[in-house]
Amino acid sequence: MFVFTFLYLYASIIIKKMKIVRLAVVLFLLSTVATYAQYTSRVTSGIDLGTGYYDKEWAPSVMYHQELSVKAFPWFNLGWGVRTAAYYTGDKSLVPDNIQSKGDSLKFGRITSNSLSVLLGISLKFGNFDIGANTDIMGIAIGVKRNAYYAKNAFPTGESSDYYNSNVPSSPNFFNVVPLAVEKNSGQSEVFVRYWINERVGVKLGYVHGRQTYKTDVKLDNNQNMFSTTYDMPYVAVSFPLYN
Repeated sequence: MFVFTFLYLYASIIIKKMKIVRLAVVLFLLSTVATYAQYTSRVTSGIDLGTGYYDKEWAPSVMYHQELSVKAFPWFNLGWGVRTAAYYTGDKSLVPDNIQSKGDSLKFGRITSNSLSVLLGISLKFGNFDIGANTDIMGIAIGVKRNAYYAKNAFPTGESSDYYNSNVPSSPNFFNVVPLAVEKNSGQSEVFVRYWINERVGVKLGYVHGRQTYKTDVKLDNNQNMFSTTYDMPYVAVSFPLYN
């Protein structure tokens, strides 16, 4: 009987302590949010119109961006935005990410893809200079359906032998998530320096890393229907503030 009484009292104490801890956590979170709200400085936004280019590859884009700074660290900004972009190139070979399909490729005579995505970024502000980086988080891509040449070693023969070394209808992968980390997706990331010439206009220089993924209408060997390529190129844009 004594043991049960002891356990009951012990459990009661633990439960009370847990309630106190939960209350403390809630109060801490509320105070943190309140403090953050008090220190919020301002929101700035703008539009960048530019393009990347390298060796007959083009990546034009228009990006709306918005940054939030805090009074305690006015030089540090967290940002988000929306980017509409395109990727245009001539002859290009795309490959699958499945190691079992190593050696397979889709060969395009031309690639034209357009995308719309939501992005996240960070930037540092030093006088008239903004230095930062951003990456697409989620988006969609559309483009003309094209016949791509499925280059495949005929030995050994696989389940899609009917398509070996022949044209396969393909189009840009429609829905894309975190292309910087996930290979079967399309999108862009960039690092940049933006210089504000005056209050109305600025110039932006950067470097773009992108991934372009096409999806075939049919499943090929090793159940593959996603083929992609990456590109890297310098980027230049004109920047316009919207409201500050």
